[in-house]
Amino acid sequence: MKLRLLAVMVPALALLSACSESKETRAKAEVLAADRAFEAASRKDGPKAAFLAFMAGDGKLLGETLQGADGIKNLYAQLPATATLTWEPAFVDVSSEGDLGYTWGHYTLTVPLPKYGPKPYIKRGTYVTIWKRQLSGAWKAVLDGGVEDGAK
Repeated sequence: MKLRLLAVMVPALALLSACSESKETRAKAEVLAADRAFEAASRKDGPKAAFLAFMAGDGKLLGETLQGADGIKNLYAQLPATATLTWEPAFVDVSSEGDLGYTWGHYTLTVPLPKYGPKPYIKRGTYVTIWKRQLSGAWKAVLDGGVEDGAK
């Protein structure tokens, strides 16, 4: 009897393990896709519009005292509308529940400064974004920040 129970339990546990792994793999792909869509929106519509679209309502930008839309507007009020922010994710991971994840990679901020000459101000660094699955199933950034480090 114990042998029969073992024969049923081992495949069942293997199946559950595979389901869990595919859930995690699927969540990683979703978070990575969200990060890439966020970057594409930043390139197309500008960083302010992208952050307003992809940050959760209570999302936090590191270094910014305000949260959510107010924090985003405050941060990007300091940059000209011609500034561009691009990035490339290098790593993604998610929680075992598949409802929280993070990406990190390298960013480039380019700020044209025409009154100071043709050469723009360029800042490069490493970023991290923490993502949370919303009730709708969409992923929104709940924390975002970066550090200038000259990364390429």
